Parts: sequence; C-alpha cells; structure tokens
Amino acid sequence: MYTDSVLIRRLAHEIDARFRGAKVRDVGLLPDGRTAIAMWSRGTTHLLCIDIFGSPPLITVEDGELPIAAEPGFVRATGAALRGTSLLSVRSRKGDRLLRMTFGTRSRFGVGDEVELYVELVPRFGNIILVKRDMVVAAAKEFSLAENGTRAVEAGMSYQPPPLRARAPLAKNVDESVLESDAAQRDPLYVYRRNGTIAQAYVVPLSDFADTTPERTASLLDVLAAYREGRTGEGARHRNEQRRASLLKRFDERERKIAAELARIEAKRRKAGERELLREQGEAIYATLHEIEGAIQRDEAKERAASLFGEYKKLAASLPHLDERETVLRSQLEAVESLRWEAERAAEDDVDDVERAAAELEPHKAQTHDANGKRRKRAPLEYLTPSGSRILVGRSPIENADLTFRVARPNDLWFHAQKIPGAHVILQRDDRTEPTDADLDTAASLAAYFSKARTSSKVPVDYTLRKHVRKQKDAPPGLVWYTHPQTRFVRPSDDRH
Repeated sequence: MYTDSVLIRRLAHEIDARFRGAKVRDVGLLPDGRTAIAMWSRGTTHLLCIDIFGSPPLITVEDGELPIAAEPGFVRATGAALRGTSLLSVRSRKGDRLLRMTFGTRSRFGVGDEVELYVELVPRFGNIILVKRDMVVAAAKEFSLAENGTRAVEAGMSYQPPPLRARAPLAKNVDESVLESDAAQRDPLYVYRRNGTIAQAYVVPLSDFADTTPERTASLLDVLAAYREGRTGEGARHRNEQRRASLLKRFDERERKIAAELARIEAKRRKAGERELLREQGEAIYATLHEIEGAIQRDEAKERAASLFGEYKKLAASLPHLDERETVLRSQLEAVESLRWEAERAAEDDVDDVERAAAELEPHKAQTHDANGKRRKRAPLEYLTPSGSRILVGRSPIENADLTFRVARPNDLWFHAQKIPGAHVILQRDDRTEPTDADLDTAASLAAYFSKARTSSKVPVDYTLRKHVRKQKDAPPGLVWYTHPQTRFVRPSDDRH
C-alpha cells in the first residue's frame, strides 16, 4: 500500500474529527516498537499508534493498554510533555506526508501552553519530533547536518520540516482540485483487495486496479488498521513457516544421527556374532601348548590365548548394552516421526507447542527453554454426540499430554490410531454409562482423521481405559504406552454425527 499527500490529508482530517478535545492519558512504547498515545475521550481510552518504521509508515487506532516497561528518552520526554494535555488540532502540510498534532492545556487563569508533535510519514525516513515554541524538545531519530546534509533534527535546535518533493498523485489524469476538495475528505474511500488482502485505498477510483472491484469504506483509519492486521498476520504466518521448516530440518538431522548410531550398533552386533571364532582360536592355542618348544614361546602363546578369551567375553558382555541402546534409539525414532507429523499438521498457534516438545529430544538444550513461560489457555476441540457423549481431541503434543493426563478421568476411554502418529482422543460420559457403538465409532473415526492415516480408506484404531495409559520415560510430551487395547477398523472422518 502506498500513501501520498492526499491520503495523509484525509488521515489528518479523520484524526482531528475523532480525537479533537481528547485528553492524553499517557505515552508509551508498544512491544513491537511502535509509539502509542493513550487518548481518553467520551469515557473510553484508545491508543493512537504511530509506526514510523513500517512500510509505509502508518498511524492506526487500536484498543488496549500501554505496557509497563522501560522506555527510551524520547518516549519519556514526550509522555512528560503530553500527559494531561488535550488534542487541539491535527493538520497536514499540502503536498507532503507530514502531520502536525497540536496539544495544549489551559490554566485556571486562562493562560494556555501548547506543544506540537510532528509525525513525518515518509517511507524509510519516518520520524516523530516533539516541538515547543518552534524548538525541538526530543525526536525519535535525531541527526546532525553532517549525517543528513539537508537539515538537522537535534534537541535545542529550531525545527525545520523536511524539504517538499514533487510527487505525482496516485490517481492519474485527475484534476488536483478534485483530490484536495472537501468531498474527497468526506466521501467513502475506494478500497482495492487482491487475494483477500488490502492492496490500496484512495479518495477516487484508480485505473491501476481496473481488474478488481473496489469496496467503499468511510474511514481511512479503519482501512489502515485492517491493512496492518493483514500484514502482521502475513508476517506471523511467514515466521511460523520458518519455525516449522527449522523444526523439520532438526528432525532430519536427528534421524540421520540415530540412523548412523544404529548402523554402528549393527556393526558391533555382527562383530559380536563372530565371537565364537575367537573362543575357538583361544581353545586351539591351549590344545597345542604341549607342542610348543621353549618356555618363552609357550608364555607368548598363553598371552595371545588370554587376549582372545578377553575379547570374546567383552563382546558377549556388550550384547545386552547394544540391545538396550537400540531400544532407546528405536523409541527416539518413533518420537521424531511423531513430532515430524505434529510439526506438519500444527496450526499457527500450535507451532510453539511442537518446539517445546521437540526440546525434550535434546535434554541438554531443553534447559534453555523458558519452562515458566505462560501458555495460552483454550478449550479443547470438543464434539458432542446425539446420545450425550463428549469427545475431546488433542491438537498438539502438549495438548495431547494435557488432555490424557489432566483432563481425562481414569475410566474415560482413550483412542489412538494404531502404530502411527496421531492425536489423543478422549470419550467421556458424565452419567458414567457405557457409550454406544455409534459413539465408539465416532471417537475412533476422529482418532483416524486426526492421524497420519487421514487419507486411508480404513484405519485400525486402538482404544482402552485412560488408566491403562502411561507416559513413555524420557520421551517428549504425548508419547505413551498403553495396555488392554481393543481395536476398531474405521473410516477417517471429522463428522461428529
């Protein structure tokens, strides 16, 4: 989205109309780096959020509260100057992307005191400057003539706006008087979307978007808020996809390491399988000792035989350890396979849970994870059957563990697709009566649907009482052992009926 001087004038008009007379409660820095002014008007507080580092720089209005956090000097100075003042006016400079917001107070004697906040919404050069009596008090970005060459912005200096640059308006072949008219500031905007995302908004129709049908929206502030939300969502999705790709890469590397160690174990097992040859060679030496002449030669033969017998015993003793280590590695492979599936199926909100579970694969790294970090609380995925059963489905490794070991009761039924990665599914009845066959099939179908076998025509699903399910030792969340299973063969389905 591109903002020219016409849109900035519209933005100034809307902010002035909406917040003129509003009182400044506070000024703060949001976690994402934006500067926010808490404006109180008509019994409600809104945040006027200024993003000078965005592309393009934007001003949006949002609900919420300012965080309590350490703030840079500019924010502290601006808060001290604006706190308790009222917004008197918002003006734009013709032909430029510059807003001048004037704040003031009145004493009981009628004496006024004013301060101005200049917001320069210029891409790559955005800035916020606090000015009093034409002198710079503080700025988000200060620079000298040596750094800029055109102008300086430093505390104690006279404020000079950025030089005007000739820019063509977004609308081509349109009389400038139409763009600057009062109607252009009042009439609904033309808003253009591509692939569901806001691409541009303007005060008159734009020929560059003739292939799309514009919406008409009254408020530019609302458009900017929706645009930013969409951009933020895209950024979050991109970051999540990067995190997902990083997880899959870690799992690939883990699988390679496990496969290499299994290959070494197999080589040791083959060598151990040949240990009988060592015993036979040692026994053959002892059987022929009487034929060896000379005490020294006989002692050397005895030492060689003893070495062969020692290697034989060492290889024999290694077999139980090799078997034990192979069992651990096979379990880790199962965990990696399960977590890989979890990473592939995880919704955006669940990637963090998969990362937490993946940390359990490498205990020495798990300690760097913030175990005390607060997790979001949400209701589990729940299905109600016509006969009154409640079916709960886990959507991530940690939610699987939470559902099975915290939510489920000992005699609730627990379902899982047989021998493949899948969600934990719990079937509950508040009246403690036996569920119907239809309910069992529904729960089993959900377990099959929320598993790696979703696309199969028929899936074996095991189920047992929750009290027969236990956590796997030293395994990531969601990996369990279970006993006393029964099996149902079902078609994967998420149809609760």
